Amino acid sequence: MKKRQFLMMTALICCLALVSCKKENVNGPNNSNDPTSGQTHVYVAGSTSSYGDYGPAVCWVDGTMQTLDANASDAALAVCVKGSDVYYGGSNGDHHPVIWKNSTPQVLSNDAGCVTNLKTANNKLYACGYVNNKPVYWVDGQMVQLPVNSGDEYAIIQAKAIFISGNDIYVAGTKYLSQSSGDGAYLWKNGVLQMLSDKPADACDVCVIGNTVYVVGSEEYQSPGYEGFQKSVMWVNGAIRDIQVNTSLGSKAIAVAELNGKPYVVLEGWVGDAWYGSYQGFAWYNEQVTNLSACQSPKDVFVHGSDVYIAGINNTNLRKAVVLKNLANVNLSTTTTYSAAYAVFVK
Repeated sequence: MKKRQFLMMTALICCLALVSCKKENVNGPNNSNDPTSGQTHVYVAGSTSSYGDYGPAVCWVDGTMQTLDANASDAALAVCVKGSDVYYGGSNGDHHPVIWKNSTPQVLSNDAGCVTNLKTANNKLYACGYVNNKPVYWVDGQMVQLPVNSGDEYAIIQAKAIFISGNDIYVAGTKYLSQSSGDGAYLWKNGVLQMLSDKPADACDVCVIGNTVYVVGSEEYQSPGYEGFQKSVMWVNGAIRDIQVNTSLGSKAIAVAELNGKPYVVLEGWVGDAWYGSYQGFAWYNEQVTNLSACQSPKDVFVHGSDVYIAGINNTNLRKAVVLKNLANVNLSTTTTYSAAYAVFVK
């Protein structure tokens, strides 16, 4: 199954598929406007598909596009760097979860599935995703099945993000009962399941700052007249709070990273009326909201020292992959009409 976005308006508007592939911070500030200056390199995972997060799977290294798999069933949804090796995650043309190590595919399971997120920590490579529609994670290629609630055996449950803090492994994920918005937000700590919401909800990313666990995503409005719409939320050590952005028909918090000891969140929402409105990207930091005019559908955020990189899609002219550095556009070359950026890693 493909990954699904929240329903912006019942039977009218469906969001573009997201993934979320999110990264831990990397120390060493870089204040140059050139992402290739010095020792800093920018790695981006994405697709040249005209719709959703389908393949071909592609990547950009310092702005130059390369094809990872022209027949991939999913886009490249995740990226990270470990030592001198660059890893991208997704699924191949046989719908098997795969990691491309330095462009060479490594199939993680012969069953249907996908890699949605990658991290490196403790000199190990961590991945998460799903196999046979159930949440899993991998440590150096060894798969660990995550538990689900009784009664959820037949639901589609996808692990979307993984974060390692010391010896603790956190995984965020979502249950789907349909092909639209999430029906349950999950968090696993060292394999122990915690339900974050008893309402229709979606957990997209997780980040640990000190002793505080932040999970971002969305939850269905409970107010009359807003049935079916999602609002951006953040769970802080399990307690939910709204993230207020100026949208009319719903929004979703997509990704979170640490900046100066605080969560930096990117979101997407629908602005305007149902017929003539449009998607809009937002950044939320220190209780302040910034419009992302060049990135209507943000998919990932990465903090490198004092620099903030945001990967996503610019829908102003067709559908183009975009990376912002400190809100300024970073050029990504492409030879195709359509493209999308789903994850970014900077080292």
